[in-house]
Amino acid sequence: MIQPLLHPQKTIKEPTQQRKVYSVGELALKVRRQLESEIGQIWITGEISNLSTPGSGHWYFTLKDADAQLKCAIFRNRNRSARFTPQDGQQVLMRAKISLYEPRGDLQLIGEYIEPAGEGALQVAFNRLKQKLSNEGLFDQEHKRPIPTFPNKIGIITSPTGAAIKDVLTVLNRRMPQIPVLIYPSLVQGDKAAVNLMKQIEVANRDKQCDVLLITRGGGSLEDMWCFNDEHLARAIRSSDIPVVSAVGHEIDISISDLVADLRAPTPSAAAELLVPDQATLIHKLSVITRRLKNEFEHQLQVAQASLDKLSSRIVHPKQKLEQSRNLLRETTQELLIAYRDIANDKYAQLIELQYRLKGYKPRQELEYRKSQLAQTHKTLIKSFKELLKDKKQSVAFSAQQLNDLSPLATLGRGYTITEDENGKVLTSVKQAKKAKELTTRFVDGEIKSNPLN
Repeated sequence: MIQPLLHPQKTIKEPTQQRKVYSVGELALKVRRQLESEIGQIWITGEISNLSTPGSGHWYFTLKDADAQLKCAIFRNRNRSARFTPQDGQQVLMRAKISLYEPRGDLQLIGEYIEPAGEGALQVAFNRLKQKLSNEGLFDQEHKRPIPTFPNKIGIITSPTGAAIKDVLTVLNRRMPQIPVLIYPSLVQGDKAAVNLMKQIEVANRDKQCDVLLITRGGGSLEDMWCFNDEHLARAIRSSDIPVVSAVGHEIDISISDLVADLRAPTPSAAAELLVPDQATLIHKLSVITRRLKNEFEHQLQVAQASLDKLSSRIVHPKQKLEQSRNLLRETTQELLIAYRDIANDKYAQLIELQYRLKGYKPRQELEYRKSQLAQTHKTLIKSFKELLKDKKQSVAFSAQQLNDLSPLATLGRGYTITEDENGKVLTSVKQAKKAKELTTRFVDGEIKSNPLN
């Protein structure tokens, strides 16, 4: 069979000035830059396979699912912050940048953060440390130290440029500006933050300038605040000689530092409110207490005055007491005289009777007998009279002594004085003395006239 003659096709050439020719490297670089700029950072989930962990410390693996697979790399400076060790067949969630590995032209993901799919690695690590420290008793309430109600100085461990320190200082200045604050500057995010926080706790305990410490920072992601879940930091807080208040993140954020601290505050501002009382409230309470004390003092003073007035009304004036003693002495003397006369009359009558009877007896013997009886009777009478007179003298002496004890003259003899006004009225107060025109002060050996006090 004769084949038809094939004519060579005519080649159409493009103009040289319109042709853009890339080298392989240039094209790979352009593709990489395009991917990194337009897609940038992403979150991706899949299963790990072909995991490789060479001596360089980098991680290389393939991330796959049922439809596709991508090569991945997590470099050493990033995988050191991972809270777990990945394994082949493990489902993971990774934050990465999409890129192109130019030497081989492979599309790849450069990982920046990785955690197990489902419950994150950070949460797993948090729960594990929480359970460990709880079993050791670091969270027990019996170990919590009381926070001083009126701290002399407050130490704050935080970033000096963060929003948390501004909020805390604003609240402290509003509630109790007199209390000084000492700031211990520290990192509150990143790999070195936990060590920095521990160092500042050590400095504060060594200085011993503060009687309470506040560890705080503002809100953020779990990864941002992970330094506050460090085991060594938790033990440093528990070992601090100074009570520690923790206020990390927002109210819903709970850190290991919050659990181990002596007091946990939901926010930095709330921590400031817990650290110091409100000055305005204290002033109001003080005013109320002062008013109550004043009212109670006035009431007690009135009760004491009433009691004093009652006792004053029961005091007997010395002049009246002296008159009573004089009357008693007069009555006792009168009774003594009457008794003496009665006894003397009786005895005299008996004597007359005996004398009369004696005259009726003629015999000398009877006379002598009667004389003897008369002499005995006379002796008995004299003895009885002397005894009676002695008793009466003792009674009179006793009454005189009582009278002397109650006498104002005896009181004057002991160094006291009696002051009377121009009318002879005895004065008992300075107020009465000021109203008198002339004062007479009586001493044991005389009296002195003087002008009243003005």
